[in-house]
Amino acid sequence: MPELPFSDPTDVETSTAPSDFASASSFRPQRQDNDPLRKAMFIGLAIVLLVFLGSMIAVLLMHAPRL
Repeated sequence: MPELPFSDPTDVETSTAPSDFASASSFRPQRQDNDPLRKAMFIGLAIVLLVFLGSMIAVLLMHAPRL
């Protein structure tokens, strides 16, 4: 089998990264989409949470009437 000619790489060639290495990524960049449905759901959940907490406070402040 014939030997293939390879050049020995120097330390400088093997230690440097490509110039675009910092921005290289195998993942697609994510877009920042304004999703009105997601925002509406978070607002609705916040309102439901506030109503629930208010009702729990009201229950804790209740007391039985005097007989």
